[in-house]
Amino acid sequence: MITSHGDPAMSQPLPATVPADRVALVCLHDRVEDSYAHVGEWGITAFGPDSPRASSRPLLDWLAATGCSRVAVHLDIDAVNANEGPLGFGKVPGGFTGAQVNRIVHEINGAYGVASTTIAEFFPRDVVHVQQVLHGFPLIGG
Repeated sequence: MITSHGDPAMSQPLPATVPADRVALVCLHDRVEDSYAHVGEWGITAFGPDSPRASSRPLLDWLAATGCSRVAVHLDIDAVNANEGPLGFGKVPGGFTGAQVNRIVHEINGAYGVASTTIAEFFPRDVVHVQQVLHGFPLIGG
């Protein structure tokens, strides 16, 4: 919806949208092609699981190329490895460690500043683990 694609009844009430070429999907680890059918068509950038896992440099370089000055972070909590603890709706192993997610966001914040953070697909029964993963996140604290 944020890129003004999809159901107009959902996207029209938004006060603003973001051009798709300024949106990146990061920390993908359980990518099913059918789930991302429009990524290329709409011009969204997607980083495979190995790119930011070892280094945030490709993501930071992409951000630099967009000319952005601030970044909005949306975290589907199931991007975090389910072996660390079942955080989200799906229990998918092999995701990014909490430390890797935290490092990526800290590096984004250091380079550009994080303007907003949203957390989705979280089950409250795992509050303690989520607090550990998000420790020190910009605008959340801890």
